[in-house]
Amino acid sequence: MAEFRDGNIVEGWLRKMSLILPILFLWLVSAVVLIFYFFSETSRGRRSEPDVQQQQQRRKPRPSARIAENQQREPNNNENEEVDCIIVGAGVAGAALACTLAKDGRKVKVFERDLSEQDRIVGELLQPGGYMKLLELGLEDCVEEIDAQKVFGYAIFKKEANTKVAYPLEGYASNISGRGFHNGRFVQRMRTKAAANPLIQLEQANVLSLIESDGIVKGIRYRSSEGEEKNFYAPMTFVCDGSFSNLRRAVSNPKVRTPSWFVGLIIENPASLPFPNHGHVILADPSPLLFYPISSTEVRCLVDIPGENIPSGNNGQLTKYLRTVIADQLPLKLRKPFLEAIEKCKIRSMPNKSMPAIPRARPGVLILGDAFNMRHPLTGGGMTVALSDIVILRDLLRPVKDFSHAQSLCDCLQDFYVRRKPIASTINILADSLYKVFSASDYVEEERRKACFEYLSLGGMFASGPMGLLGAIHPSIAILVFHFLLLTGYGLVRVLMPFPSPSRLWIAARLVWKAPDILLPSLRNEGFLPTLNFKTLMANKSRVMWSIFILSTLFLLAWPL
Repeated sequence: MAEFRDGNIVEGWLRKMSLILPILFLWLVSAVVLIFYFFSETSRGRRSEPDVQQQQQRRKPRPSARIAENQQREPNNNENEEVDCIIVGAGVAGAALACTLAKDGRKVKVFERDLSEQDRIVGELLQPGGYMKLLELGLEDCVEEIDAQKVFGYAIFKKEANTKVAYPLEGYASNISGRGFHNGRFVQRMRTKAAANPLIQLEQANVLSLIESDGIVKGIRYRSSEGEEKNFYAPMTFVCDGSFSNLRRAVSNPKVRTPSWFVGLIIENPASLPFPNHGHVILADPSPLLFYPISSTEVRCLVDIPGENIPSGNNGQLTKYLRTVIADQLPLKLRKPFLEAIEKCKIRSMPNKSMPAIPRARPGVLILGDAFNMRHPLTGGGMTVALSDIVILRDLLRPVKDFSHAQSLCDCLQDFYVRRKPIASTINILADSLYKVFSASDYVEEERRKACFEYLSLGGMFASGPMGLLGAIHPSIAILVFHFLLLTGYGLVRVLMPFPSPSRLWIAARLVWKAPDILLPSLRNEGFLPTLNFKTLMANKSRVMWSIFILSTLFLLAWPL
């Protein structure tokens, strides 16, 4: 570490890699060729299977679009006035979408099951990229007057060692940074802004189902606050009802996983944070802990517990787990406030869900936010993805004068699923992959976690690149894969040096063997990797042959080194 910090970084890398350069070089090139040349153009994003099928069907007349073009707008009953669209849910995605559409002159009806301020333990850290999306939408005032705290980067702790990494914000305005806040306050500010717009109607009601006719969604059925079931019709419905959506199965093909749970506490002493205005990641066993400011007097603590179940809170097992397993792994400055918070505050928990976006295109409806796509909340990327999706959707819908014009609307919705991929997929893949890297269940994973900590401690591009991805400042699949390959190479170097003994070679082999398990499942879930089978290889014979030729040539050139 000292050598990398104090000496010449390039010289140190070349000296340490001189013994294994040919093998490492060949491995890195192989991975790059396979990912970027053979499989997909990641800078543009590869379409998922539904997108490809839709593209193939564009040459044929689409029955759903043809029917939709001939449809007559359904009359609203129960004396509801006509609107351009319905939004189900008034959380971050729903409220932001309502404000955005109303700015473009659309009449919007929003249904939310509970319009009171919610108390949540996630959705409290907005990354700088998400704040920039707020600026694009003109909603930056929603983080004002809620005691939001600026966040400029992260401090990462590994036992007694720590390192601080900042967001690469050079060249940006001084107000660009992350924001920590109470989620309920933020959402209420957006709802207040929406309610003040005469083109937006908010109603507290429980949406029961979508109304469909001839394969076209024409509205919703809901239960009003008085308990009466009613119908409401509009040419377009946006489903934004959150992670516990009861409508997502009608609009997508969800594959929900629960890799872990978050247990949330509030520490009422912001001075306990070793680095003010920074998020804090504790690389504890078996998985990481998070601390970040959410007001001028409060710090949110999130304890990750792997698995689909957590210790029971009713019989004291959860409290005992926090005291005996977690507290001793915290830095001294955080340990006492953490133990005090266990006694004082209400301990809350929630499942951490992960769900790739698998759309099922249907005329008259679009799904957004956590109802559509989720990733592990370790990186705080959920709100950024939702706001980015709304910016893309706004730009696509602006040329559409009337939502009842189905052909234009169908084309926009198909383009939306493609254009969201570069940003959304980068954030999704980073979140799920980083959680795997920061969790350690055996000695090989612990070596990988140590390598990641030291890699970020190098500073320079080794810190600014990953932090640009984490903050959604420079989201790019190519940059993500590049740093993953460098991290894996660095992990091999630190394991094999100073001498590649048999035990070190075994650990290095295990690191290489398990490395694809970190990234490839997420790449495949996001549609960047096709299923590997004989037909795929035969359909790309020329690319396979060129890959073999390129690898062989590079191997021969690298061997003399």
